[in-house]
Amino acid sequence: MKARTSLIRVQRFQVEEIQRRVADLEQMLDDFRREEEELEKRVRYEQQKAGISDEGHYAYPTYAKYASMRRDNLAQSISELSRQVDAEREKLAEAFEDLKKVELVDESARARAKAEAQRREQADLDEMSLNMHRNGAADVR
Repeated sequence: MKARTSLIRVQRFQVEEIQRRVADLEQMLDDFRREEEELEKRVRYEQQKAGISDEGHYAYPTYAKYASMRRDNLAQSISELSRQVDAEREKLAEAFEDLKKVELVDESARARAKAEAQRREQADLDEMSLNMHRNGAADVR
């Protein structure tokens, strides 16, 4: 019983740990997406300010070039991070399944132990009743 309780605790810890990792990765993903949007706005602003939107133009704003490169790098990071989030979610689903299995086994074992205890208690009560009945029948004779 103690081993099952420990196993459940370990499984819950693993689930919580994976949940934390998923939450952290999702937060990073949201931050990256906001930063990507901000960089896109900055690029458009710089292009409007300079009146040049062709990146190949010799007078294209340097900051716009930098921001475009940074935005492109963020897009790649977002793609990789999205794959990591998906992989962690799969791990989380597996960990939940494992936890549920262990909890069901524990619940089943507890129910069997309770039923066995009730059976023994009932057997003891039956034995006492039988003894009382025998003693009462012996007193009548």
